[in-house]
Amino acid sequence: MAGDRALRNLGTLLSRYTANGIACRLGGDEFLLFLPDISAENVSKLTTRLFHHFHSIAEADPEIKDAALSAGLYMCTTSDTFADCYSKADKALYNVKQNGKNHFSFYHQISHSSSDSPGTARDLQQVADALRKSGSYAGALELNYRDFSRQYEYMQQLIIRSGSRCYLVMLTLEATSDTPAHIEEIEQTLSHMEQAIQNTIRRVDICTRYSSMQYLIILFQPVESQIPNIMERIFMQYYRKAKSTNFLPTYKYLSMAENNMDTNQK
Repeated sequence: MAGDRALRNLGTLLSRYTANGIACRLGGDEFLLFLPDISAENVSKLTTRLFHHFHSIAEADPEIKDAALSAGLYMCTTSDTFADCYSKADKALYNVKQNGKNHFSFYHQISHSSSDSPGTARDLQQVADALRKSGSYAGALELNYRDFSRQYEYMQQLIIRSGSRCYLVMLTLEATSDTPAHIEEIEQTLSHMEQAIQNTIRRVDICTRYSSMQYLIILFQPVESQIPNIMERIFMQYYRKAKSTNFLPTYKYLSMAENNMDTNQK
């Protein structure tokens, strides 16, 4: 449902930003635009505004706040065939996806850059810069559960090899009332907790939504005695934001190295 909402939001924006052109959905999460009689400078400005508008909508919706846009552009002429234009725009889009996503590029930009050096080798510094920019984020690294599990396995190997100490924390929001909460109240509660987690733990830490009312957090090399203080700061942030008193946050944690459950709860 969240994915469908993201696509509908984007479709609405495309119809607004292509009033003098044509926009269609190719299928899945890809759209195709045709903008006649427009300069490269103006299409660049239009695409930039479109990206900013979409991101402002996504940031206001907790379920699609991580949605990103990528675009490939080709400045065609009347002598170009549709197949050739489509192919070159698609190559520009592929180049964007290979270099960090969440931005756009013209076909002539990748063709010029590839002709500057022999073969298909990319400049390592450009790749490093793209990776750095694509990986920029604030707060903890928030992943979906599948990617979180892969990071967990990786960090377990890191612990074995380096002797690092990491802890797995399960945070649960428990209902304090027998009356079922409204979906709007639940979504607002989850949004407040996600913000509290993001604003409290460090960029080297990792978090994910585990179930409808639970989160998993990996704390990288904390002092174990400080874990209660870390969780207390998360809860304080949550209580400052949350208006509802129908949910009580609790937690448990264990050492990823020893796998011994600590039964301390807050």
